[in-house]
Order: sequence, then C-alpha cells, then structure tokens
Amino acid sequence: MDIALTVTLVITCLCFTGIWLINVMTKDAGAIDYYWGPGFAVIAAVHFYIHGSGSIFEWVFLGAITLWAARLAGYLIRRHHFSTAEDGRYLEMRQTGGPNFWWTSYFKVFLLQAFLLWVIATPVHVAFGAGATPITPLFIAGMMLFVAGFVFEWLADHQLVQGKRVSGHDETGNSLYTGGLWGKSRHPNYFGELALWWGLAIAAFAISGAWIAFFGPAILTIVMRLVSIPLTEQHMARTRVSYASYMSSTPMLIPLGSTRAKSGKQAAE
Repeated sequence: MDIALTVTLVITCLCFTGIWLINVMTKDAGAIDYYWGPGFAVIAAVHFYIHGSGSIFEWVFLGAITLWAARLAGYLIRRHHFSTAEDGRYLEMRQTGGPNFWWTSYFKVFLLQAFLLWVIATPVHVAFGAGATPITPLFIAGMMLFVAGFVFEWLADHQLVQGKRVSGHDETGNSLYTGGLWGKSRHPNYFGELALWWGLAIAAFAISGAWIAFFGPAILTIVMRLVSIPLTEQHMARTRVSYASYMSSTPMLIPLGSTRAKSGKQAAE
C-alpha cells in the first residue's frame, strides 16, 4: 500500500479512537461529527506533503477541501454546543445498544465512520502527485460544481438555523421550519454535500486520470440514500407530528420543489 494511504488510514483511525474515548467519558457520541470535515482536510494535507508537486491545481484542490471542512466543522460544533441532548440518532443507538454500547460503539459507530471517511476520500487520494498539467475544461467544471454544492450546503444550513429561530413549535415542542431550500428538498444540505464531492471527483479525475476518484462520491451517495437519510427521517417522524405531511409533499433529496405551495400545507423540520 502507498505510504500516504497507510498514514492517512492510521491517522483517521487514531483520531476517531480519541473521539470515542471522549464519548465514553461524556456519553455523547455527537462529538464524532466534529471530525467529519476536518478528517478530509487532514488526509489532503498528508497527501500534499508526501506526494504533492506544488502545482496550482493541487493548491486549489487543497484549499477547496480545507475551506469546506472549516465551514462544516464550525457549523456542526456550534449546533452540538447549543443542543440540549445527544443527537437523536446516536441516542437511539445508545438506548437500544444495552450496557455494552460504550464498547460496541467503537466498532459500530466510530471505526466504521473512520473507514467510510477514508474510503469516501478517494478523490483526495488520487489528486496529488500528478505534477504540472495544463488546465482543462473538465477541471474547471469539477471545481464549479464544487462551488455550487458548497454554496448550496451552506445556504441550507444557514436557512435552517435562521428558520428555527423565528418559527413556531409543534405539539412535541420541536422547532418547525418552512421555506427556503427546505421547501424544495427534505435534505438540501445532503444534496449540496453530494454535489461538491462529485465536483471534487471530477476535478481529481481531470488531474490524475484515475477513475477510482468517483468511487468515494458513489459510496457517499449510497450511504446517504440508504443509511443517513432513513435514520434521520425515522427520528424526525417520531418527534415531529407534521413530518409525515412534509414527506408526502417535498422531494427527499433532489430539490424539485414542493406541492405545499399548491395545498397551503406547512412542513416540519
């Protein structure tokens, strides 16, 4: 195995092990989200140090990942800091995991996410070391898609935070948010993240010519569609009485618009 691949895998596992130890002490697995973005930036920095040629493409690629990671980490840390309880998804795992959850979570949650992060980072693994290459329309297209996804994800997160501050509450006491991108997709933040990662994959392929760059975003798409979104929606349906009507009127992922505008219904988020 390439030295950079080995180093990044070891670093990622060690960091998630440290976060698991924090979880054991605090009984709050939500801290795992702190490293989701920065983990990719660390992998990019290691590859840049070991294999980087210092080309403008590599600097742009490294800067893009670092910017996204910093933005996402800041948002998730603030959200976790102001929350009153552990993330509902992890709380349910803890409640159903029994007394051994503190130990089994190391494998089922923390090491699993460490490995997923490392695999999803395939665009990062192949983007460095190609040397000086001429600028191509494909690289530009990839970075434009990254920018569009970045802005879309940031705007979705910003609208959700602002919307929760001014909206009412349903019978369960949970905040509601109606409008903006969340009226066009139930998970516009996920859509934005998928878009930016496919953009990075296109840019990495333009630099390296390695088709494996698309493997990471493909895995991320599958995990979001089959794991992350279903778990989130199961929790939302149990805690938001209006979520069922929201699901029936608003697309899950691709922002195609909502039928609420025609029916006048309100959505829960």
